[in-house]
Amino acid sequence: MSENLEQEHTDQEELDRAGQMHSLCKQCVSYHVLAKTKDGQQVEGIITNVDRQNVTMMIPQDMEPQDTQSQGQSTREGRPYWGPRYRRWYPRIYPLAALTALSLFPYYPPYPYPPYPYPYPYPYY
Repeated sequence: MSENLEQEHTDQEELDRAGQMHSLCKQCVSYHVLAKTKDGQQVEGIITNVDRQNVTMMIPQDMEPQDTQSQGQSTREGRPYWGPRYRRWYPRIYPLAALTALSLFPYYPPYPYPPYPYPYPYPYY
């Protein structure tokens, strides 16, 4: 009897956590997020759809340009490639019960530009 009560208690905890993840995912639709799963995997992507049991995310896949592949230049050889970065996005479905954490992907401005002084310090010609 006690095993049955413990099983019901853990099932209720799973449902509560899935409900919390559902509301959190609903708030983050169309945002770039970082999700952590039960097995410790971290997934980066954009949430596109949320239903009662699943969350659909667009997951990025990094691609190298064709010209660097033919010349043999890549980041694996020890020389970093500083050219354009290409990403392909594909959909993937995750069950809400498998997600343990969700956070917005941090974006920082590259340079803190100060506001331009007013009035303009140079003469207008």
